[in-house]
Amino acid sequence: MCSNFEPASPKQIESILNKQLEIDFNYKKRVYPKDYCPIIIQTDKGLSVVKGQFGLTPSWASAPVDYSTYNARIETIEDKKTFKPPFTRSQFCLVPMQGFMEPYYLNGDKNEWKRIYRKDNEAFTIAGLYEFNNHFDEPVHSFTLLTHNADDEPFMSQFHKPNKEKRSIYLVDEELRGKYLKAKHSSVEELMSTIDGRLFNFSDI
Repeated sequence: MCSNFEPASPKQIESILNKQLEIDFNYKKRVYPKDYCPIIIQTDKGLSVVKGQFGLTPSWASAPVDYSTYNARIETIEDKKTFKPPFTRSQFCLVPMQGFMEPYYLNGDKNEWKRIYRKDNEAFTIAGLYEFNNHFDEPVHSFTLLTHNADDEPFMSQFHKPNKEKRSIYLVDEELRGKYLKAKHSSVEELMSTIDGRLFNFSDI
């Protein structure tokens, strides 16, 4: 799971897209559910950066939902009325980050939050799913992060509570970003990868 992260800076997003941008909104250096940050989507005009709210609001909702929608389990995504419509419509997005936080348990039930980042300190892109809702005074793009079971992953299985299921977000590698945004939902898992300890590290916040 991932409930808070450090979004990439405008300069880092420019580097990811290899073009100059004008991001016309401010965003926090650390994002929590309901906060806004840049996300990358595919449009008729190519790749675009839009203002996205962390936590997916269904297109049919007339008010913000009061349940957690910031992570979506890939294993059951088509069983959930909130996530199934954008998933089957293949509304995938990339969430540019420079770090994300996970709980690390040293002894028993006491945890410390750790920052996970690339060893080379470069920004990276995480697999997301987005929705557009125009029922509010201000139409909004919102998004969720796709997650999977990480029990058997050497790096990500270190996090979260002992004796509980380990969950992790998905990475989208640089060379697959364009394909991911254009992917059909039936084949999207082939374009996502796990967080690899050879490339990533973690430290105290």
